[in-house]
Amino acid sequence: MKNFMIKNNLRQTKTSLSNDLVFEHTHSFKPQFDGSVNYNIFNAFVLPKTAGVYFIHDFRGVLYIGESLNIKNRFIQHHTNEENSSLSNLVKTPFGELKFSWVKTKNKSKAIKIQKEWIRFLDPQTNNIKYKTNRRSNDYTTSY
Repeated sequence: MKNFMIKNNLRQTKTSLSNDLVFEHTHSFKPQFDGSVNYNIFNAFVLPKTAGVYFIHDFRGVLYIGESLNIKNRFIQHHTNEENSSLSNLVKTPFGELKFSWVKTKNKSKAIKIQKEWIRFLDPQTNNIKYKTNRRSNDYTTSY
């Protein structure tokens, strides 16, 4: 009975979310990624040069969600010129394997829309902008 209630609640939660969010499994809240590499500058050559949403994560969960017109260039920027000090500190001390995963999109506006939805849903600890679930009021708040 308890298992049924959990699966039913999971289904109801996913139903209320945007259709743009694609999950790995029907019984999981993990995003379905188009690709994933270890968070190491030497892996930049395998990344796509397309628009998309990217996730930096380890065993603690998703640490950061970003969007970019060029995922490969943004990955390199994170390694060479990171301005987010809280993300920089967490990346220095990962729990298990630190991963960089992505979902490709057709354009930047689609990437922004999907990024907002995932930030609302996963609430990563190092994203400075936290999007509210109520879209009619101001759409975001900042935290520092």
